[in-house]
Amino acid sequence: MKKTLIAAALLAGFASAAQAQSNVTLYGIVDMGYVNSKNDGSSATSALDSGVLGSSRFGFRGSEDLGNGLKANFQLENGFKADDGSLGTDKTIFDRAAWVSLSGGFGELRLGRQDSLGFNWFRGAINPFGNAYLQAQSKTVFNGGAPLTAIEDRLSNSVFYYSPSFSGFQAAVGYSFNPNAGETVGNDGDTPVVSLGARYQAGPLLAVVTYEQKNAADVAVAPANSDIKNLQVGATYDFGVARLHAGYGRLTNARFNSASDDENTYLIGVSVPFGASTILASYQRNDNANRNAGRNDKAIDGFGLAYNYSLSKRTTLYAMFDTFGDSILRAGSTTGATGDRRELAVGVQHKF
Repeated sequence: MKKTLIAAALLAGFASAAQAQSNVTLYGIVDMGYVNSKNDGSSATSALDSGVLGSSRFGFRGSEDLGNGLKANFQLENGFKADDGSLGTDKTIFDRAAWVSLSGGFGELRLGRQDSLGFNWFRGAINPFGNAYLQAQSKTVFNGGAPLTAIEDRLSNSVFYYSPSFSGFQAAVGYSFNPNAGETVGNDGDTPVVSLGARYQAGPLLAVVTYEQKNAADVAVAPANSDIKNLQVGATYDFGVARLHAGYGRLTNARFNSASDDENTYLIGVSVPFGASTILASYQRNDNANRNAGRNDKAIDGFGLAYNYSLSKRTTLYAMFDTFGDSILRAGSTTGATGDRRELAVGVQHKF
C-alpha cells in the first residue's frame, strides 16, 4: 500500500513538473456585425459580416521551457468567416500565422509565416483602429491600400529576429525568401522581402519606425521591374484621458511600376476611454494614390468614428461609421469609377 502511494505521488509530481515546463493554449475571436455600405451612384447594400472589430480567428500557441532561460515557442492561427464558416483564405488552414521559435536572453528567432513589422508594429499599433474596422483600418491608405497591397502584411517562408528590450527600445529584422508562395522556388521568380523595425515603448509613449523592401523578380515583366520600398514612422502618447495617434508613410514604386508613383500617407487619430466605453476617431489621407491615376482627384482620404462598450473582458459591443472619398476603385469597382464609399456597422465580438 505504501509503495502504491509513493508511486502515485511521484507520478503526480512528474505531471506537475511537465505542465510547468510546457503549455499549449487554444484561443480565438468570433466577430459578427451588421454592415450597411453605399458607393456614390449605387444603391446601399446590407449584410451580416464577419470581422468588423477584429477578424474572426482561432489558434494555438505554446512554449516549452528548455532550461537555462531558453524556450521553444510556436503559433498556429487560422482566419475564418463567422457568417458562413468558410476559411479566411481559400485552401489555407493557418493563413494568419504558422511559425516556431527559440527565445532567451538573446531575444527571439522565429521561422515560418508571420506578420511583417510594418503590419504589426506600425499599422496595428499607431492607428487607433489598427488593422480592423472596415475602411477605418490602416490598409485603406497605407502600403498601397487593399486590395492592391504593395508588400504583403504576412510573410511566408520568413525568418525574423527580435532583440531583447533595452530600457524600452527594441529592434527587429526579418527576411522572406518568397512572401506569398507555398514554398520558395529558388529561382528568378522569387520576390524576397526585407522587413526592418525599431520601437520605443515606455510610460505613455510609443514610437515606431519600420522599413520594408520587396525586390522585384529577375524575370521579365511589364512594366519594367523596380523594387518596392515602404517607410513608416509614427507615435502614440497616452495623456490618461485620451491617447493621441499620428503616423506617416512613404511608399515608392508600388506594384513594381517603374513610373513615378511615389505615395505619401498621413494619419492622425484619438482614442478616449471612459468606464467600460471607448471612443475612437481618425483621419487618413493618401496623396498621389496610384490606383486613382488619371482622375480629377488622385488622393484618397476619409475618417472613421467608433464606439465600443465592454460587457466583460472578453465581450464587446461596437458601432462605427466611416467615409472615404474617391475610394471606390480601391474598393474593387471598375476602372474609372469615382466617388465616396460610406460604411455603417454595429455588432458584437467575443474572445475566448
